[in-house]
Amino acid sequence: MENLTLEIKNMALSFGNKAILSIEHAAAYQNERIGIVGRNGQGKTTLLNLIAGSIEPDYGDVKQKVTFNYFKQIEEFREVSANDELDAEMMSRMGVPQNTDQSLSGGEETKLRLTRILSNYQMGLLMDEPTTHLDEKSIQFLIDELEYYYGTMIIVSHDRYFLDQLVSKIWEVDNGQLTEYTGNYSDYIEQKEQQKLEANREAEKIAKEKNRLEQAVEQKKKQAAKMNTVSAKNKKRNIKPDRLSSSKQKDTVQKAVQKSAKALESRIKQLGDVELEGDLKPISFPTSEELEMHNRFPIRGESVTLEAGDKRLLEKVDFQFPLGKRIAITGDNGSGKSTLLKYILNHGEGIILSPKVVFQTYQQMDYKFSQENSVLDYLLKQTEYPENTVRAILNNLGFTQTEISKPLAALSGGEATRIAMAVLFVKPSNVLVLDEPTNFIDIQTIEALEGFIQSYPGTVLFTSHDKYFTEKTANQIWKIENKKLVLKKGDLLY
Repeated sequence: MENLTLEIKNMALSFGNKAILSIEHAAAYQNERIGIVGRNGQGKTTLLNLIAGSIEPDYGDVKQKVTFNYFKQIEEFREVSANDELDAEMMSRMGVPQNTDQSLSGGEETKLRLTRILSNYQMGLLMDEPTTHLDEKSIQFLIDELEYYYGTMIIVSHDRYFLDQLVSKIWEVDNGQLTEYTGNYSDYIEQKEQQKLEANREAEKIAKEKNRLEQAVEQKKKQAAKMNTVSAKNKKRNIKPDRLSSSKQKDTVQKAVQKSAKALESRIKQLGDVELEGDLKPISFPTSEELEMHNRFPIRGESVTLEAGDKRLLEKVDFQFPLGKRIAITGDNGSGKSTLLKYILNHGEGIILSPKVVFQTYQQMDYKFSQENSVLDYLLKQTEYPENTVRAILNNLGFTQTEISKPLAALSGGEATRIAMAVLFVKPSNVLVLDEPTNFIDIQTIEALEGFIQSYPGTVLFTSHDKYFTEKTANQIWKIENKKLVLKKGDLLY
């Protein structure tokens, strides 16, 4: 067996009165590659901080047998200094600017921090969302680099492709508990699906047994009631002495039947409530005549030139985006994807829009709502959709029927982000513009977003470095390369 590099035993951590993590046992070994998954706010980053030793548990042990490097999701940027021993070849291949005195983009800062971590080898490596802001080329480079990493690697990531390529074990963090699954992310999903099938089979079995017992109780009660009626009639009549014992026997039998009914009812209570876990159904978005467009190409560009400072991003490009398509804009970091989306939203020079275009854009919400009205009431005030559609959207985003009654002020950061996602889809629009919508949201919310986009009746423009997300949602993929916008996937006409 490989050498033990990390062991967690009987560990618990809480903040205030809220329990965050409670882990009986977890271990990692040399050369293991572990992916940590779970909804936002479940404690994934907290677990990495415990492993790194930057916070201490309330009780229990978190024992590191080796030194761990730690790539944090959010960290104050530090420029390159003379004390940094950076791998020059890695800096070049990652596309990190040599002169870091100039302002760096989010992707360039991530690349520099990754280079700094990977240039200082340790036997353990912790990474919290390392692919955030990275373009597809940089993500693939990072995967290639980490494939040859010798040591224990523990990664929190919402990038399913990244996890599939690298990890061989999944730690799922849910409601403070850690559950271990063997294999990569796709293997984990298969195992979860199998668990759901088995749980549903058991639930169906229990439901059938409850139904059988309920019918038996009903029969016993009817039998007892009938015997009670007969007994009452007999009491009104003159009963001869030789029949008295027979009447007492009937009373005894009646009590036995009633006792049997109570025993069956007790058994029903022991079985408890059962609920089948169903698959999420696609949302059916109602269409509005006011938002209907008949222009085959509601968004067009004629001789569009884009610049950012002294840098030219696009030079005299023509394009036309078809009605009802889900269109991904791809390209390397700094190629101009976000700039193009903003240019379209601002109706820049050369952009031709259908007069009936109504945009909605997704805004990341990293703050808590202050309103006291409930989640459901808040969304109903944002929309003309019926309540059942709004409830379906919230259900797909993981909100239970109880949680939609919570006041907005009580929402966690992760819940607020999911409400921001819901707002995007309940407000009236016929064109969605999404700039890296998968950044900072958990995998379950990403998968719900995929379903929403596929069901949305209008046109969608988005940028994303999430390979799986783009492949699942886009039916047209355009790429910015060499200052041109080139169609890479899908037909121009439909």
